Amino acid sequence: MLQSLYSYIKRIHPVSEEVMQAIGKYFEILETPKRQVLLKDGETCQYLYLVLDGVMRMYYIKDDEEVSSLFIEENYFFTAQSFYSRTPGYEYIDAIVPSKLARIHYTQLQSLYKEYPELNFIARVITENYLVKGQERLFLLRRQTAEERYVYFTERYPTLLQRVPLKYIASYLGLTLETLSRIRNKIRG
Repeated sequence: MLQSLYSYIKRIHPVSEEVMQAIGKYFEILETPKRQVLLKDGETCQYLYLVLDGVMRMYYIKDDEEVSSLFIEENYFFTAQSFYSRTPGYEYIDAIVPSKLARIHYTQLQSLYKEYPELNFIARVITENYLVKGQERLFLLRRQTAEERYVYFTERYPTLLQRVPLKYIASYLGLTLETLSRIRNKIRG
């Protein structure tokens, strides 16, 4: 069941069988139904997750509206900012579709880092990937027109268009659903 996790780690950096066994000891599998909320505003995230199957969404509430901040598909690690800060956060995490996740608790992960220093390198690469996704969203919202944001999203994440409701995509792109519909109709001709 954790084969995806092992493969992901080995693509980043080779590790010994002992390290893999230690990882397998601490990660657990979690199956979530559609719309299951894993984290709410005001909570501190206790887990680092890897999506094995499905699509997850991170979002926050602004002016009584959900604003999608991240979509996570298979073979991506994710967590909330509160996981690192160890303070209550403002983010929600939920499953867009029924999903299967691997997760590890914060204290167990810290133990692995101490016992197996090579995992710190792997963690740095994962964190860099996570940072790039966040920076990409900031670029989308600050530098491009609404149409350019949508086109970029469709080119960069074509599978999400089939798996994520348009209202979530619209909020991720900083658009209303109506504006997104107009852009889609214009592009289709």
